[in-house]
Amino acid sequence: MTISQAIAGVQADLTKAGVVSVSGVQHWTADQTARFDANVRALQCAQQTSDPVVAMIAGPVTMDLSGTFSQSGSFSVSASSALPVFGLQADASRTKGQTLNVPVQFVPLSALADAEAGREVGYAGALLGQNDVVRERVAERIEGDRTALTAHVEGLMSNVKHCFEKKVRPFVGFKKE
Repeated sequence: MTISQAIAGVQADLTKAGVVSVSGVQHWTADQTARFDANVRALQCAQQTSDPVVAMIAGPVTMDLSGTFSQSGSFSVSASSALPVFGLQADASRTKGQTLNVPVQFVPLSALADAEAGREVGYAGALLGQNDVVRERVAERIEGDRTALTAHVEGLMSNVKHCFEKKVRPFVGFKKE
């Protein structure tokens, strides 16, 4: 397996799992917004609460790939006056490994904006330690994203009635109307 195949496989798995980025909420496309909203609504309905617990990637995703292949062998033919001897010996081994480290943090939806802001502060690191215009811009961007995500999440939390309107009867399912 090549490195590009391994990375593509991880990206495909994350897509299948419904992973949606919450970074840069101020610059989301309509598609990003729709996917985020759909994932939140699915969690709200599944957990039957307006403030479900969500999983977020809390740090850098790292991947360790390793692989080796070795082959050795020998071949010999010999004959004696009494009996012909034929000998063959071969050895082959193949090893490959893959490790994926994904730091996941579980937070209530209402705390998602603060958790994301904390992750962004961690990434900004030394930039926020400076005393200049760069620090001010980075801090303003992080705070702007936090405020925008908070507002978006609050809108989703206040409009969750579609999940709770259906009456569920034990062992029967949803009531048809």
